Amino acid sequence: MGRKKMVAVLALLMGALVCENAEAVLTKKDLGIVRAGIDGAYPPYCYLNNKDEVDGFEVAVMKEIAKRNGLDIQCQVTAWNSMFGQLDSGRIDTIAETITITEERQAKYVFSKSYIEDSNRFLVRAGKEDSISSFKDLAGKKIGVASGQSAYNQLLAIQKEQGVQFEIAPYETSTNAYDVSIGRIDASYMNPVAGMDMSNKGNMNLAVASCPAFMAARCAYPFRKDTERGRLLAQIFSDTLAEMAKDGTLKALCVKWLGVDISRVE
Repeated sequence: MGRKKMVAVLALLMGALVCENAEAVLTKKDLGIVRAGIDGAYPPYCYLNNKDEVDGFEVAVMKEIAKRNGLDIQCQVTAWNSMFGQLDSGRIDTIAETITITEERQAKYVFSKSYIEDSNRFLVRAGKEDSISSFKDLAGKKIGVASGQSAYNQLLAIQKEQGVQFEIAPYETSTNAYDVSIGRIDASYMNPVAGMDMSNKGNMNLAVASCPAFMAARCAYPFRKDTERGRLLAQIFSDTLAEMAKDGTLKALCVKWLGVDISRVE
């Protein structure tokens, strides 16, 4: 090969490497509009307000992440049954809909750090949060729960796995929260957000017991792991959620919108 041809070939190879490296570096400025799928029918997490705009906890979190990173994050109303399909096709970048982290989903998507824990908890009268600080404290107590739901089966599992005996009082609905407020039962086992919403609306004066969750269901934001865009967004969201947890912003948003602090970043 002649000298000129060799120089030309080397120039082409170097040019190709430069282009490849340039394409591999994606920054926040390159992201453009970031679309978060949201169905708008799951208050207080997300709903349409009186101006017909999406609102709620998830929207507030998206706005905070956008503000801290100079991003244009738009919440796009999307039907739940097509949510993951839209993510797969790139029509949306993530799903802001309390998505639980599972092994099956982790095999397909890259998740941000978790931001909340959507797990059942024990509701007690305010001021008695430490009356159930561990599962052993359930001994001899009467716990209300909606029958026929996963919460009921979890109480059975607690009895078996923790070796503690307590009375399970099955109810047809989750209205057993009222019976906690009047002292008919010691606690109610349910979703804490739903429970505190009922408590606030009915002036029941309830609180979430300090006992940790039995089955931790961490929620995070999923992104496509097969694209650099998805991986970058996952990192941005993770870093920002960690900052929000550290400075108390995430806790404040939970209390404001959900009525209880269920934040958990890890």
